[in-house]
Amino acid sequence: MRKSLALTAALVLSTLAAAQKTALIGWSGAITGPTSDAGASYAAGIEDYCKYANAQKLVPGVTLKCEVDDDKYLNDVTQKNFRAFVAQKASVFLGYSTGGTLQIKDEVQKAKLPTIAGSYHIGNIDRPSGDYVFLPISSYSEQLVSLVEYVAKRERTAKVALVVNPSPFGRAPVPDVKEAAKRLGVNIVSVEEVGGNNTDNTALLKKLQGLGVKYVIHQNTAGPVANILKDAQKLGMTGDMVHMGAHYTGGGDLVTLAGDAATNFIWATSFYLYDEADRPGIQLMRQIGRDMKRSTDTVKSVNYTAGMLAASIAVEAMKRGKGDTSPAAVYKALTSMVGSKTFDPGFSVGPVSFSVKDHIGTENLRLLMLTPTGKFMALTAPQRSQMFKLIRPN
Repeated sequence: MRKSLALTAALVLSTLAAAQKTALIGWSGAITGPTSDAGASYAAGIEDYCKYANAQKLVPGVTLKCEVDDDKYLNDVTQKNFRAFVAQKASVFLGYSTGGTLQIKDEVQKAKLPTIAGSYHIGNIDRPSGDYVFLPISSYSEQLVSLVEYVAKRERTAKVALVVNPSPFGRAPVPDVKEAAKRLGVNIVSVEEVGGNNTDNTALLKKLQGLGVKYVIHQNTAGPVANILKDAQKLGMTGDMVHMGAHYTGGGDLVTLAGDAATNFIWATSFYLYDEADRPGIQLMRQIGRDMKRSTDTVKSVNYTAGMLAASIAVEAMKRGKGDTSPAAVYKALTSMVGSKTFDPGFSVGPVSFSVKDHIGTENLRLLMLTPTGKFMALTAPQRSQMFKLIRPN
């Protein structure tokens, strides 16, 4: 009888231990410091989706532990945080900065820790050391090349300037954009670097005006872009140049920071927006934001949605592992999100699809324009850039 009771107790304890299994999802990014205008909302999206996933028991038998660490946009701190997550046996890592992701790329490969990047730099997934890095949406290069295509279709002879963040995030897509422009016959006359500390852009704008620039394509976060647009408005240059940008330049953040100075801004992104309340994913995002008592500005930020997408992909991969939350199981689940097994949480303009060879999730994007009402209007349906597929065939 004692042996039977002891065996029963052991089974109960074993069952309780299994029920209390935890899995670590780690993120390192800029909650403070440069680009924190995007990073803080991105981190909030991760935290809130993880709380939602735990409340809904999306991964049966597993409690998700989501840790977001502020690296202040410092690559060495990103690397330190990544190593700590590896030591803690994290199931998946969620990245942020381009520089930080490139710095840890070889270590990601060695650790075989699936990494869902917040940086959409195409070089993050380049082989031979990109096997474990995944981009949730279309790359910066494809977004920016789509904007160059837009210019080429309307005013090929117009002069174009690139205004980029003074970091790998800003600089990395420039070669692809230049190659696309060359093939399309678009004239890029200047590449300028502007950071968040540029509060007076008068000299920059007058320089571009002097060069005869008609289109300004930004690769930055919303803060520096908003400063430029407000300065253009003060100088009476609002109608002189068409301003455009990739994912991190736009959305609710730009509207909040620039107001009507951002009217007619053209933006490339793969995400649905806060105002598209008929979309199931946006309905969920807004509900989670309300439940977590987030500010309206945070929930309206497209980067809040972006953080949720990254977290939702990680959670779904664990769910598909059926109790196995090891990095190997997460990797297998991610690379099986193809065909009938794609994942569509509704945050982006198409389902997330990965395979062993394809590490870009939602490849479609839209071009949108900010209207005088403060809302973005779609200029295109979800689509891919044809030129990008020519300059980056793999």
